[in-house]
Amino acid sequence: MIVSIAGTAFSFLPDRGLSFTGFDRGGSASPEDPGEKVRLRVHGGPAPEMETMEKIFDSGQTWSLYRSSGKVVLQKDTLESGSNPDRFVLLEPDLRSGDVYLANGALDGKTLSDPLGYPLNQVLMILLLSTGQGMLLHACGIEDHGEGYLFLGNSTHGKSTMASLWFQNHATVLNDDRVIIRDQDETLWMYGTPWHGDFRAFSTRGLPVSKIFFLRHGETNSATPKKGAEAVSMILARSFPPLWDKSGMAYTMDLCHRLVNETPCFELHFKPDGSIIDFVRRL
Repeated sequence: MIVSIAGTAFSFLPDRGLSFTGFDRGGSASPEDPGEKVRLRVHGGPAPEMETMEKIFDSGQTWSLYRSSGKVVLQKDTLESGSNPDRFVLLEPDLRSGDVYLANGALDGKTLSDPLGYPLNQVLMILLLSTGQGMLLHACGIEDHGEGYLFLGNSTHGKSTMASLWFQNHATVLNDDRVIIRDQDETLWMYGTPWHGDFRAFSTRGLPVSKIFFLRHGETNSATPKKGAEAVSMILARSFPPLWDKSGMAYTMDLCHRLVNETPCFELHFKPDGSIIDFVRRL
């Protein structure tokens, strides 16, 4: 099975007897898809014994990242829990190949859904993007007559509401919660992902970013331009930065600066009704 997200093709190669019935194919699943390739072998059973564990990052809740015997290891659990995680991803240093191990009930019989699962699927994408490929944003992405509108916001800021309003007006919702930014031939593009929030319709297609909006609820529709360091900090606060990686953070900061310098940015207060559609189109 090959699944492509934002130009990265993930190839999952299951052990004999395992299948991918029910896999969330969000975007295209064609082996002809161009872009970066990540080849992952999927095994039913526990990961091999870890001889050394050099911590890179621990979320303290749902996942952790470390090195062991030359591999980069991503596990679905904090290092502090003392439990036996049910999912491990062992990656080569270049992150382009590795093994996924599913244990302790992660398999439903011998049928696999997403072999990585939440949150490892998104953390792996963040790892890959931080190597100079792009960044993952907490955002709603809309394609409207060839215009790419990026609505950034944290929880309760109105991303799913915005997705629903644009969908009712026949626009394409790329995603209401997770959008990827990538540099395509010196142009910054936005791509949908399969990792949606409350609004379930999505598309993994991509297009150039036309305008960026920082969402706020309001009694009336209003837009205030944002520039420079203030806009950069607002993007960073609504992103998923690689906090464990100095070079990855430097790249992410540069990409935030590019977004601000190349794209009009606004703080957008909006009423949760259809009037916001024409308001945004006129900006």
